[in-house]
Amino acid sequence: MASKSVQTLSSVDPSSVKPQESCRVCKAKNLVTYFDFGLMPLANRNLSLSQLDLKEPVFPLQLLFCKTCGLSQLSLVVAPEVLYQGYTYHSSVSQTFQQHCREIVSTLKQHLDLKPKGLVVEIASNDGCLLSKFAESGFQVIGVEPAKELASLTQAQGFTTFCQFWGPGVAVEIQRQFGKVDLVIGTNVMAHVDDLDEFLGAVNSILGPEGHLVFEVPYMANYIEQLEFDTTYHEHLSYFLLSPLKRVLEANGFCIIDVQRLKIHGGSIRVICGKKSAAHAVSASVEALLTFERDMGLLEEDIYLKFAARIHHLRDRLRLLLSSLKQKSKHIAAYGASAKGNILLNYCGIGKETIDYIIDDTPQKQGKFQSGTHIPIVDSSRMLKERPDYLLILAWNFTEELMNKTAKYYQTGGNYIVPIPEVKVLNSSSPL
Repeated sequence: MASKSVQTLSSVDPSSVKPQESCRVCKAKNLVTYFDFGLMPLANRNLSLSQLDLKEPVFPLQLLFCKTCGLSQLSLVVAPEVLYQGYTYHSSVSQTFQQHCREIVSTLKQHLDLKPKGLVVEIASNDGCLLSKFAESGFQVIGVEPAKELASLTQAQGFTTFCQFWGPGVAVEIQRQFGKVDLVIGTNVMAHVDDLDEFLGAVNSILGPEGHLVFEVPYMANYIEQLEFDTTYHEHLSYFLLSPLKRVLEANGFCIIDVQRLKIHGGSIRVICGKKSAAHAVSASVEALLTFERDMGLLEEDIYLKFAARIHHLRDRLRLLLSSLKQKSKHIAAYGASAKGNILLNYCGIGKETIDYIIDDTPQKQGKFQSGTHIPIVDSSRMLKERPDYLLILAWNFTEELMNKTAKYYQTGGNYIVPIPEVKVLNSSSPL
């Protein structure tokens, strides 16, 4: 494992990367590589026209399994300052995610008996999608967001936002200005964290005695079951099961009191934690999910090796389908200039010779080009004007929403290609 990482590191700036030599959770060196994507560009990086002729940075993308605690993690950590420069993901673009944020607030208000005007801190607050829903329900909200472009959006909405990476420093400053916090929440942030102990320690320091930590992460069981390999990219350092999460949370003073499986983002879990120093009634859902993971073999290496073989098969199936369509002179566009779509295209070797353009609803992405493949990103008007024969849905976790947005295309005979969890073609005669 180590020798392979060292060989590939010669192609990148060594100051911007760090090899993962021991497990992020249990610190064991019992790591095995079970999948290697090769050298991949940064998935959330879109290029301007003037950048196309510049040498684009690429980094090794390898998945490791810890045989001691069951955590999957990348073989390499790319410096956050590199990853989040020019970050273009906007959570509010998705109506599905907006509705999900409303559900979060409603559920937590009831489940945790949160009091009006309670203090809520969101880590990685993005463009304020979740913050705004808490604010609408009467809570005092604070955002922490390292991407300057995104932090400025929440600040413009009137939300106090610290443009920093989460850690002890910002935790001290929030506590100095506002006091102890009732709820710390993060959706899709824990997987991005290298030093989990420092991260959780900072959360623990800022919570009041009866405060809660709530976070959502993509769930490794769904990743395996639904073949969601394209959610592997450099921002996602860890791929969580509940078992290793329980281990690291308890080591940092937390008790898991409830866990819920969710459909969002292809399958996630919401983990609700309290301080170990407080009395908690622990839901039966916690032990049930831990038992499920053991029974499914998710703490053993074998299932991951079989998963790797399934990835190769899906790649070959998708390439064969697209090749046959191009041989028939079909025009193919894609929908969703997502990070997962970027990995799918680059790993499968699908470029401008196959995909004419990628439609995306994020204005900041339009007029730019996908990293690696350099496929142009456009708004939906081009699809309506040119009407491609097929749309490859790259943001497959929002397939239903994207099909609703393009209902006219669908109703007049348009064809969709959904690549995950299996390659399939959808149209009016073969609906979702």
